[in-house]
Amino acid sequence: MNKIMSDPTPAQRAEVMVRNLENFIRDKRSDKGMSFKTWQNMAQAELTNAFIEHQKQLTKAKQDRLGRRMMLGGIAALLTIGFWGAVIISDKHFGLLAAAIMSGAGIFLAFILGELAVRHVGSKLTDHGREKLFVRIRDFDDQIKDLEKKMWLKLKKTKEEAEKLDIL
Repeated sequence: MNKIMSDPTPAQRAEVMVRNLENFIRDKRSDKGMSFKTWQNMAQAELTNAFIEHQKQLTKAKQDRLGRRMMLGGIAALLTIGFWGAVIISDKHFGLLAAAIMSGAGIFLAFILGELAVRHVGSKLTDHGREKLFVRIRDFDDQIKDLEKKMWLKLKKTKEEAEKLDIL
């Protein structure tokens, strides 16, 4: 059996990310080494890119499956409507049955379109909620950084005052 190459495995992705980080550290380091902030920014960018790529692949696969199902259902409904419409045109004996079947197919088609609309609205709400969450996280991170800065300033001021007292 001839196996077709698929997307990289999680272990392979991790290996590529580690190599990218290693290359970045080697390229950017100096005699003192690399600052933690620089390394942190690079690692965050690398992880963000990997997560975005993975999320895109998952979303695309899900959309492909959903699209195929919707298309198949829509085509089946349209064919049913067309077939029973032709039956009504050629023979009036099945009029009530054909009308009921076509109504059912039309309702099914309406449900498909309704599901598309609901999914679109749900996606927008999810995106909005995610954006709000990231804003809250960013605000919290900024608060922590401000507190850390104030602590360092207080520590520096305390050390200076301690040095002044030792000198006198």
